Amino acid sequence: MTRPADTALAPKELGAARYTRHSFARSFLRQAARERWTVSTVRWEFDDNGHGEAVYRIDADGTLLHFAVFSTVLQENERTDRVIAKRWDVTAALVEGPVPDSRLAELRREVPRQEAGRADAATLVWTRANRSERFFDYVVAQLAAGEQPDCATMGDACYILRSTAFYSNGKFGLADFDRLAEVPPLRVPYRAQMLAAWLLREFSYDLAEHCAVRRNPAAARLSGDWRRYLGLGNATGLGMVPFVVNHPSILDAWCSARELPLAHALDAKADPGSVRRAGELLDRARRYFRERDTLTTAPYLTGPEMAERIDGIASLLSEFPAGGFRWRDLDDRAAEFGAEAQAVLHTVLVELDDSLDAEIEHLLTCDQRRRVEITQTCGQLRDLLADRYGWTRAFDFTDPNEQARFWFSAEDNEEPRRGKRGQDPGESMEHPIDIARAVHALRHDLAAADADRSVAEFLLEFPWHRGIVARVQSVAGLRYGEVRANLLADDFLPLHLQRFQLALYGMENYSPQSTDWLRVTLFSGAPRASDVESGVDDDWLFTRKPGKES
Repeated sequence: MTRPADTALAPKELGAARYTRHSFARSFLRQAARERWTVSTVRWEFDDNGHGEAVYRIDADGTLLHFAVFSTVLQENERTDRVIAKRWDVTAALVEGPVPDSRLAELRREVPRQEAGRADAATLVWTRANRSERFFDYVVAQLAAGEQPDCATMGDACYILRSTAFYSNGKFGLADFDRLAEVPPLRVPYRAQMLAAWLLREFSYDLAEHCAVRRNPAAARLSGDWRRYLGLGNATGLGMVPFVVNHPSILDAWCSARELPLAHALDAKADPGSVRRAGELLDRARRYFRERDTLTTAPYLTGPEMAERIDGIASLLSEFPAGGFRWRDLDDRAAEFGAEAQAVLHTVLVELDDSLDAEIEHLLTCDQRRRVEITQTCGQLRDLLADRYGWTRAFDFTDPNEQARFWFSAEDNEEPRRGKRGQDPGESMEHPIDIARAVHALRHDLAAADADRSVAEFLLEFPWHRGIVARVQSVAGLRYGEVRANLLADDFLPLHLQRFQLALYGMENYSPQSTDWLRVTLFSGAPRASDVESGVDDDWLFTRKPGKES
């Protein structure tokens, strides 16, 4: 039995989410390892500082792909991770088919331009990244000196390259979503982006080692532990919040990808083997979080605080018999340790069963069309609001605090912003993501309408309700289509929705830098290209720092 929408879509519950075996990074690498994709370097031309270009060839179960990377070295005052940037240390493109010199020349001309560039329809993803100001040169210097990086110096960060975007689905002329469906290994939504991110991580290792060898031909290479541990950095901001609100079908699919496996896991009966495995994973999670004692996490629990609560959950597990109970019994008791620690338990329990892997991937393809059912009566629409939108009654829109904020796009770069209503400019261009307020206004005008009156007649009198009516009607069949939040409220915390989405992508190391953006890491601990080629996609949950005891 899945959790009710009011529970699963509560902001604090969404903000507690962590990645699972069904997160996009994990499911992508399972497929790549199962089909033994191969990655080879077919072009590598770089100077001492890492300025140049590379082309990787990917053989993905009979489909030929290439990843073209263009690298430069920016001055520190030129480097920014924001969308307004004009230059990046690294830009790259994932393309289908061969890359002869003529095509590489075109990619070389257009890809580094990013926002100003244009792609062809056989190009699947564009991306860009910057070297970590703190860690790229440090890692190069350590390797050049014949040493490995030091965990204490690296702190809780685990990347040397930080990505800023993965563009696809028709932007800049890239292949659209329907075209991706014709590329068999990339048919599952988000798979192309995950492949590009994973290859960017692979490139970061190769580039750091190249720069080290140019300083000292006897330079060390990253050890096996470090080559696994280092991931790809990322920073994300407010743009993710309007996206998930404006795409309720995607939200429903993403939430279902979390809730269905969880319900299946909680209803399962524990056996001695699964109890032993759950204990091992909880122990690893406890050690993992205890190591993260310098990571900025507010307003969420610190790593050591998480470790202490996971320790409590592990103690609860030891009180149960070796088997014969249902995991839901443990989960009910684990609730006393809070949503964040309980989410770690959920990740562990979902890991125990692979039977839903294919089904969850199938969920991710959505029909996002909306339409107004003009023959529906006002009485039926009122009933629909009562049944599916009762949660909006919790917000009193006569209270100024419930409408204190508005969302808009900055004029110079189209980045989403939040403004203070009545104080900040941009209110006249407010984005329509005020679902709770729009439902409140619709409910008010519907109250006086005759029950047998058609929606068509109602909208002729109240045309400004057309958008919310179309949404309410189109989302009616979705269990998890609406976040239980008022995005206009002064106390709304965007981080909750951002963390939920990042967990679905497969990211970890959540480090909020304000109420509106945070830093994360992708693919830390994940298999490398050589591992995937040999069919290895081993368990990489809660990867420990190099040199730590197992």
